[in-house]
Amino acid sequence: MKDLEKKILSDFSKRLALAICSHQASSMPAEVLKLSRIQKGTYILVIHLKQIQRISAGKLPLMDFEPGLYFYVGKAKKGLRARLNRHLSKGKKLFWHIDYFLQKVDIKEVWIKPDFFRECQVARQIKKTLKYSLWLRERFGSSDCLCPSHLLFFPQNKVNLNILREKLDFIKVYSYGA
Repeated sequence: MKDLEKKILSDFSKRLALAICSHQASSMPAEVLKLSRIQKGTYILVIHLKQIQRISAGKLPLMDFEPGLYFYVGKAKKGLRARLNRHLSKGKKLFWHIDYFLQKVDIKEVWIKPDFFRECQVARQIKKTLKYSLWLRERFGSSDCLCPSHLLFFPQNKVNLNILREKLDFIKVYSYGA
């Protein structure tokens, strides 16, 4: 997987950097997220919140979200590229819990694990690996399973994301400000 990741990042780094700097997913070249025809799998959105935000996500009650790092785990059984482009865009119709949250935050990185659909396992693994992480909002992003949440909060920005990503065996496909 590391060789594939290096190839992806080197092949598309210039175009990806342009799309990232403009922060417009619709301008992102299709081949950036196509990644050798990968269209399904589990993904992690690494999100940075700079200041406290009061957010209501759909039917969930209003809540204050503290500054720090957030990890949102999702899966796409098909249309992975479209799903990630949707998450990266700001002017979308709000539908999922994460849509409301993403209107107020910056996505720092996007990681994928192709042909892997155990999002609940990944969320638990992040919780176990990041000792001080918290399940933030009960049922956030996990209304179709029994997990406490698919959104985890880590109050410190001092996480070595590369080490965590490698431990989880994910590929980085997006990096804001690279």
